[in-house]
Amino acid sequence: MSRALSPPGQGGRKPHASVHNGITPILSISSNLIWMLAGAFLAETLVAFSALAFEVIAARMIAPYAGMSTDTWTTIIAAFLLALALGNWIGGLLATNRHLSAMLQCAALAIVAGGVAVAGVPLMLAGWDGLILAPAPSELWRVVLFAAAPCIPAGVCFGIATTLLMVSVLSLSGGRGIVVGGMYAAGAVGSVLGVLAALWLMLDGLGVRASLFSIGILCCANAVLVLLLPARKRQAALA
Repeated sequence: MSRALSPPGQGGRKPHASVHNGITPILSISSNLIWMLAGAFLAETLVAFSALAFEVIAARMIAPYAGMSTDTWTTIIAAFLLALALGNWIGGLLATNRHLSAMLQCAALAIVAGGVAVAGVPLMLAGWDGLILAPAPSELWRVVLFAAAPCIPAGVCFGIATTLLMVSVLSLSGGRGIVVGGMYAAGAVGSVLGVLAALWLMLDGLGVRASLFSIGILCCANAVLVLLLPARKRQAALA
């Protein structure tokens, strides 16, 4: 039986050269896209910096009320990580079926909310002390709840932001593995820098309140950076 020839443009067409094993490479790697990815890496670094710096400063902030012990340190770390996980899940829900610009706008809003939550913690601490800790300061569950409460709002917000940034980068790069690895690396670098800066620069040079306020300012600047990223995308589309 003779095999029917497919007319041009229909069956028998070769797959597009930009697809390899089901993964699309980073478009044409235009300069605008490179700058946009670099901006996303920087935003991820700054989110991680803010998160880890806040964790370290939170321990110093809570110490006058609940002491600095393994109980408070463990609670701060566990509460922040659980809040971060919740935020990651919420961020995944927000990223579903959303356009790139909408995802980045949500990420910017989450970053600002996280910065406000960080900067506002000192204002709330006295009220939390009177409500939770003061009635029986030696009860462990009160210490745990008191140490955990300041970490949850910021952790959720930063978790939302990191997921939205990751999904945005995946959308830009077509799932390119090197870009995903770069985002994780940016987060790790930001975490290390946040810990070191909090220990060696911020707490000694600024004190607790000013350090938390400076993190809030940094988050606002980071949100502006995230909002500017879609402009690069539009330039790339017109190029």
